[in-house]
Amino acid sequence: MIYQSQYMSLKPIRLIARNDVNEILVCENIADSSRELYTVIQVTDHETVKKFLELNEHAEDVQDNVLIDCFASEGKYLIVYPYKKERPLDLFYVGSTMSVAQCEETGINLIIACMTSNLPWPLLYLALMQGQINISRDNSVYLSYALDLTDLDPDIGEKDCVVECAKILIRLLEPAVNQYRRRANSYILLQKKADKRAYDRFRDLYKDLKLASVRVKKRNIFTRIRIWFERNRDTFFRIILVISIALAVFVILTFLTNLIFGDVPWLRLFIRSFDKIGLESLLQ
Repeated sequence: MIYQSQYMSLKPIRLIARNDVNEILVCENIADSSRELYTVIQVTDHETVKKFLELNEHAEDVQDNVLIDCFASEGKYLIVYPYKKERPLDLFYVGSTMSVAQCEETGINLIIACMTSNLPWPLLYLALMQGQINISRDNSVYLSYALDLTDLDPDIGEKDCVVECAKILIRLLEPAVNQYRRRANSYILLQKKADKRAYDRFRDLYKDLKLASVRVKKRNIFTRIRIWFERNRDTFFRIILVISIALAVFVILTFLTNLIFGDVPWLRLFIRSFDKIGLESLLQ
């Protein structure tokens, strides 16, 4: 099926999730030679569509910066956002290998990503709640838009988003705090204020984390090696898997060759390979 809007022809290539309210798809725009990918939320629930349209109407100047398109097609309402390659924070963040200062830096990057997301607060809240937070290899943070709109609440405001973000920051700091057996000032401050829902604006959360952050210290060689290994362990495991498969194939071929021919021809290169040179035998 092709979803046709005024400017785009969207062809679904992957289903991310499905629920009673909406489907989340990755689509490519076949009307464009670049075949750019988009995250498409296909809504079938009319009440949810109504809520989304109200949000779009109230935050039209903000939405234009992130919302690519929205249109109706065959009784469904389609919301088009940019596609961001998934690199979930929950899977790729390795806080136990990082210093408190580095964890705080990642937290600051998350706050900046929220402040610059240009999503209405109810949608930003869903992104935070549903783990639509991604981390790059350089520890920069970005949001993706594969949103389940089942719990969309138009009454959610900035305070709700900030409090939820503060809870995530606490989880980011916990591994490093436990690793180095120290309670960082930022960790203590965030815990106290998040429990009391004391944050109203992202600016206040940013200021607290920035002021309470520890000074960055240079890591020793062993710590850098451990961090480098942790970040590249998936690549190492894939290489080891390929080598293991190649060795297994080699052993099987060697066994079958020996079974069929009585010896292994390619081993002659290493066993008595110089016993005879031309017509002259060196064994005489």
